[in-house]
Amino acid sequence: MGKSLESTLKQRLVDDCESRLRPFLEYCADAYFLHDLEGNILDVNQTACDHLGYTRAELLNVNVTEIEQLSSPKDLLNEWKLLVPGKPHLWTGINRRKDGSTFPVEGHNQRFETQGHSLVVALVRDVTERKLAEEKLRQAATVFENATEGVIVTDAEANIVTINKAMTKISGHSEAEVFSKKPSLWKSGRHQQAFYQDMWTSIQQTGQWRGEIWNRRKSGEAFPCWQTISAIKDDAGNVTHYVSIVSDITTVKETQSKIEHLAHHDSLTDLPNRLLFNARLEHAIRIAHRDQHQIGLIFLDLDNFKRINDSLGHPVGDCILQSVGVRLNTQIREVDTLARLGGDEFTLLLEEIAHPEEASIVAEKVLDIFNNPFEVKGHQLHVTPSIGISVYPEDGEDVTTLVRNADTAMYSAKAKGGNTYQFYTSEFTEKASERIRLESQLRYAVERNEFRVYYQPQYNSQTVRLTGAEVLVRWQHPDLGLLAPAKFITLAEETGLILTIGEWVLHAACSQIKNWRDQGLNLQRISVNVSGKQLQRSGFLETVQAVLDETGCRAQWLELEVTEGLIMNQADKAIGFLQGLREMGVAIAIDDFGTGYSSLSYLKQLPVTKLKIDRSFIQDIPHDSDDQAIAEAILALGKSLQIKVCAEGVESEEQKMFLKSTGCDEQQGFLYSRPLPANEFIEILKKETVI
Repeated sequence: MGKSLESTLKQRLVDDCESRLRPFLEYCADAYFLHDLEGNILDVNQTACDHLGYTRAELLNVNVTEIEQLSSPKDLLNEWKLLVPGKPHLWTGINRRKDGSTFPVEGHNQRFETQGHSLVVALVRDVTERKLAEEKLRQAATVFENATEGVIVTDAEANIVTINKAMTKISGHSEAEVFSKKPSLWKSGRHQQAFYQDMWTSIQQTGQWRGEIWNRRKSGEAFPCWQTISAIKDDAGNVTHYVSIVSDITTVKETQSKIEHLAHHDSLTDLPNRLLFNARLEHAIRIAHRDQHQIGLIFLDLDNFKRINDSLGHPVGDCILQSVGVRLNTQIREVDTLARLGGDEFTLLLEEIAHPEEASIVAEKVLDIFNNPFEVKGHQLHVTPSIGISVYPEDGEDVTTLVRNADTAMYSAKAKGGNTYQFYTSEFTEKASERIRLESQLRYAVERNEFRVYYQPQYNSQTVRLTGAEVLVRWQHPDLGLLAPAKFITLAEETGLILTIGEWVLHAACSQIKNWRDQGLNLQRISVNVSGKQLQRSGFLETVQAVLDETGCRAQWLELEVTEGLIMNQADKAIGFLQGLREMGVAIAIDDFGTGYSSLSYLKQLPVTKLKIDRSFIQDIPHDSDDQAIAEAILALGKSLQIKVCAEGVESEEQKMFLKSTGCDEQQGFLYSRPLPANEFIEILKKETVI
């Protein structure tokens, strides 16, 4: 009976414990299930209801196989049957909520026997948050190891805990080599101690520092990088670690350097460009002003460089510019600056000169280096420079004025024939200003109808009958009066305005001859000068044809005069181009013949109808035997090639008779008539018509 009371007492104790444990079981973090071997649920706790979204009553009518999704119902039943009573079984799975959503779980089952029945107790834990945390850790680890930036992790005392693969690649150190060492092992020596003190002050005050820093690789090479250092703190606010992100910006720095170089240097010669030259000149002026010394500025332009580009092509021209840069570099001191401003323009800044003569000495040396020809792509080419010199402070006290005045002096040197140098004087500025004003007014001259067409008659040497007229343009300037071509044609060529002026003259002349012939005044032809700019412009043949069509002028009434030099500079192109004009019926005359060193082989191929002897070979006849010989040679050449010859600039009876006796076909000059406006030239036409 005592044993029976003892057993009853134990049962009470157990029952009391179970009653006390039930609330704990009801709300513990793990879901509790009691089910039989067929999966029928006998009991659950509130956590299970919360996890699955069911009420307790609903769950008691649900089979476990409807909740567990990782295994099939058949596999679950087999698994439960194989459970050994009293031995826990750990498992992982996927549970499905009432709404159909799923979540990962871990649990353990235990089978036990009671009153002849086998039951299973399962405790199931929702591991969603843990799985997410593990995934984040995996991602962080992947990022850490595969990041392109270097990552350094230290402890609170700044001892290195770990580095990633990128940092080993950037620094050259392995993780083992840096473990427990200080990041100072990467110090480059390029920063003062104050730099690092400021860095740590920022970290301590803000928890972070970022900036550009130079570190040193294991090899000893210093390299630039962008670095961020962050302090990692625990919940109590104490620093536990420091994490540093390191980006090697060597390539970025090199690219920036290249971009900066390209922005300040000429791409062809690698010399400083206008931007860098102006900056250095401005700096030199400030120093010169402070120290009271002089500066020399040399402005250089190549003579007739365009002719090389047009005849041999830009690749040859580019090679010459590069060679010029190399030669000029041999003449400068370290403190001086040689620059290419663009095209064939170079400038040389001479700092700290004692007197202007030093600039002239340099200019002489520069002229000397052009004595030897340039060997370019199988060509031996002689190139000469025109040089202008301005001096600070006499010729200007700012960049713009000094460059402008040196440029002005250069044009003066070019006007003297080139291959020389000139110092700036105030007279040059006056001429330059006049040129600028004239250019501005020239642009509006066509619109304002300020141009006038003059006609100089041409006569048959034997019959002294009118054969034609050369068309000459004049500018009726509103302030300066009637200007001859010498005053503005060169300017028109340089500015490109000759295209507009030339087309206007051609149209006016063609209209005029059509008008005269409609009146019964029988002028055989008009001769119009054509500039190089017009010939080089695409579509000139079409322009000529359009003018003929618009004016009603017949092609055989028109003769176009082209200078000998222009043809010889582009002989291959000229043959086809002039042939096109001849096919239209337009006559072709070579103007200023004898001055351009024509190749006879080219001359035979050109569809030329007339040679015009330049006036320089006529003016001293009959007193100069050399001029007589040249004139006779040109006349003989014309006869042999069956080309008419016209002499320009005939001013005396002796010249007239000499040309007649030697068989010259036509003559023109002041002996016969000066160039006349249309209203005066018509009187000559009327007399010729009556005769």
